[in-house]
Amino acid sequence: MKKLLFYIVLFLINNFLKGTKLFKLKRRLLINIGVSVGSNSKIVGPIYINYINKISIGEECWVGKNFTVDGNGSVIIEDRCDIGPNLIINTGGHVIGDSSRRAGAGIRYKSCIKSGSWIGSNVLIVNGSQIGESSVVAAGTVVISDVKPNVLLAGVPGKVKKELN
Repeated sequence: MKKLLFYIVLFLINNFLKGTKLFKLKRRLLINIGVSVGSNSKIVGPIYINYINKISIGEECWVGKNFTVDGNGSVIIEDRCDIGPNLIINTGGHVIGDSSRRAGAGIRYKSCIKSGSWIGSNVLIVNGSQIGESSVVAAGTVVISDVKPNVLLAGVPGKVKKELN
């Protein structure tokens, strides 16, 4: 029954409550299905998450449309983070298998976006990468490893372009 309720709430958010309105209602609905959402955080929607994902969104965050957590792992977004549209966080993968099947045993990843960070639009975060506190990830970046605090990361794959104060 909990799983059914989870997908009904997502259906409502993604089809009737999407966009920049009714933020308090969306936050309450998400909390009721087990997604941790801090006070004054705004979820635009639609969002794409699985029933088994563990998602935590801190206080005073902005999560843009088409926020996607792909895979079976978990995501923590700390306080005062701004997430642009079309962020994909891949929380699952595989070890490299033998020549008969290269996608070996499955792996679950945990990704974290630390406080004060800004993630631009169309970003992909993979391999359980952690985004350091107060960092900026430029639009279109592919993040394949941990990001230090207070940097501007850009490119494919993401590289530090600038140290920030």
